[in-house]
Amino acid sequence: MRWSEIDWNVSTWLIPAAKAKSKEPIRVVLSPVALNILQTRKPASTSEWVFPGRGESGHLEEPKKAWKRILKRASITDLRLHDLRRTLGSWQAATGASLPIIGKSLGHSSLQATQIYARLDLDPVRASVNKATDAMLIAGNAAGLLSQGEGQ
Repeated sequence: MRWSEIDWNVSTWLIPAAKAKSKEPIRVVLSPVALNILQTRKPASTSEWVFPGRGESGHLEEPKKAWKRILKRASITDLRLHDLRRTLGSWQAATGASLPIIGKSLGHSSLQATQIYARLDLDPVRASVNKATDAMLIAGNAAGLLSQGEGQ
């Protein structure tokens, strides 16, 4: 991530096509928390990279050692970086986001890649089914069945 790839006005990071797996640019929405962290880091930065490194590329490429330190400090034994990405998608599904929105936020190029999140939260489905069923019963003048407990 280069500082120049961050659009501070619209709170996004543009991953260039050359760096994206799909070979198409990806615009990542930055949450207020992430944006605040970046804004805090920016004044002290002397590099073009948000996460500079000592290697040949000049930036952090694989944070394995840092990740191991984080897990150790947090007393977590089995968590991969990619799990954090999945957690975001899962929470989006649980809070009612549509599959296209989840897919776009995760940079998926197909809806198929996002389908796994469809099974995670049945509450919106249940609410929709219950609402539609109630509406049908009311429309059919069968609302009395609801209060009498018949037809179950």
